[in-house]
Amino acid sequence: MAEIDYSEGRFPKNRLEALTDGIFAIAMTILVLGIEVPSVHLHNNALSVVESIVPDIYHYTLAFLMLMVFWVIHHRQFAKIDHIDSIILWVSGISLLFIALIPFTTALSTEFHGDHLAPVFLEANLLIVGCIYAFFWYYSVKNGLIKSGVPTELIMVSSQRTLIIPITSVIAIGIALAGSTYSTMAYLAIPFVKMIHTRITLRQSGK
Repeated sequence: MAEIDYSEGRFPKNRLEALTDGIFAIAMTILVLGIEVPSVHLHNNALSVVESIVPDIYHYTLAFLMLMVFWVIHHRQFAKIDHIDSIILWVSGISLLFIALIPFTTALSTEFHGDHLAPVFLEANLLIVGCIYAFFWYYSVKNGLIKSGVPTELIMVSSQRTLIIPITSVIAIGIALAGSTYSTMAYLAIPFVKMIHTRITLRQSGK
């Protein structure tokens, strides 16, 4: 394997990967702080307490799983690229800015869970992160940052999959603007969309 020349705008991946892992870990941890234990004096029993924090638990779980999805996307992309450049460094930094913002937009959605516009902040947040990762991948492909051994078919499939979260986010925002308070449930369809996409891809490849 040829040694990478880091003197011509190329940089190693390990430090950025370490920083990214740290930001994701912090964001995932902060999320749980959005779940407030209600005052005992306001509820007659434990069941009513649990019922009162269902919106908190739902938004916490959704945001945590979306962070996990983004983390997996990040590591799968980095596993396929050979090196990074200054553009990727800055794009990754901007993505971390919005990753770190997810606990706040999640808390905002939870606090005003009866307002159909409240989830738009979280959905817009997820849309931006999804678009950044899509740009990251398309830029890497276009500028020859992908490892030479990565199959063209895999690159194409990965390119298609990067659009799933941005499209889902646009749909969720549209549902929210239409007046529904259940717009974030659109994200629950992502695993099924990925399964369908995988089956279609396998069928097209004849496997």
